[in-house]
Amino acid sequence: MRRIIVILALVALSASALAQVRSEWSGSLTARFGVDVSGDLSAAGARAQGALDGTVGSEYFPTAAFRVAIDLEADAALDRGEVRLGEAWARLYLGDVELTAGNQAVSWGSTDAVNPVDRLNPRDLRVPIDAVKLATPMVHLRAYLDGDVTLEAALLPVFVASLPPSAAWRDEPVPMLPPGMTVVETRPVRDERPAAALENVQFGVRAQWRPPGFDLAVSYLHLVRDTPTASAEIVPTGTPGEVALQPVLRYDRIEVVGIDGSVALGQFVFRAEGAYTFTRDPDGTDPTVGNPGFQVVVGGETPIPDGPRLVLQLVLDGETRDAAPDGTYGGVELAWRSMAIVNHAVDARTDLQAAWVQDFDGSGLLRPSVAYDFADGVTGTLEAVVAYGADDSRFGVWRERSGMSASLSMAF
Repeated sequence: MRRIIVILALVALSASALAQVRSEWSGSLTARFGVDVSGDLSAAGARAQGALDGTVGSEYFPTAAFRVAIDLEADAALDRGEVRLGEAWARLYLGDVELTAGNQAVSWGSTDAVNPVDRLNPRDLRVPIDAVKLATPMVHLRAYLDGDVTLEAALLPVFVASLPPSAAWRDEPVPMLPPGMTVVETRPVRDERPAAALENVQFGVRAQWRPPGFDLAVSYLHLVRDTPTASAEIVPTGTPGEVALQPVLRYDRIEVVGIDGSVALGQFVFRAEGAYTFTRDPDGTDPTVGNPGFQVVVGGETPIPDGPRLVLQLVLDGETRDAAPDGTYGGVELAWRSMAIVNHAVDARTDLQAAWVQDFDGSGLLRPSVAYDFADGVTGTLEAVVAYGADDSRFGVWRERSGMSASLSMAF
């Protein structure tokens, strides 16, 4: 993959002898400080992002394009400092076909915030409520066909896992032991992420029909789940009643079939998206393999006259329960939640936004923010996160992470 990126980038850049090359630098600097309800720092750091974008060929009909982005971040509250390659790709325009190779973030689906079919890229889940998409090495092909049809194919030659939640955002699982057993040792975690091999190559295909007024798409993905299934092996120590625990992280092979679409009726846009995930444990009998499940999202958006833009969604999650000890099928567990997002430009400098997620288990998450442009490219943001619910509910486990943050960003 790296050789492909280098070759395509050199072709694009060396083409300056034959065609005009235009490039543009952009980026941002951001400082952020946050505190949670317990008084602990939730954020205390800075981030710098830079990107070089360019095209080769004529201004309106380029023959190639490229992008290289770098992300530098340091945060004392999360105890991290890193330099990460973001999107870094080269693209060739071959008539009605676009061929892109390199580190990419590709978005599939129609709905906002919750996208069941958008599974190509792993996420940065260190702060789960942000869930930032990570660019990953892939070859992406998009073809524009007659009849308002678009075909896409993505090939991911190497596996990249999502970054797991930080210690403040996760609860360590407690394994169930047979009666009379005592744990005398917990061994280091064994991470069984797939190696770079032909049998671990991932891919996805998508067909979309986009006539005037609506669109409809179907997708199929052959993937390795980018978040692991955690389990623990019980290892005898040789002493009766005493065992060692071997935590294991395994990444399941999955097949995802999805459908999504939207339709515009005046100022209303209705969206729907759904996907079913097949795993290698259809009956839920293997605790080391994740269970199959599905997710369906329906909703819409509309501007309110002289007011904000409103987005409403209803989300249904379904997952096969673990089988009973005798192997009896456990059925499907259903969970509902709703989401509302409001965006409002108060004036040329001030933007208000609020997101509210309410789970039918009684828990929820409220996230209001206000952004103010002090000058061209200089923006200050004040944001709050309020999680509520019972201890064992979807969002109640994050109650202690509720808090406020302030940031100042300069774009260039």
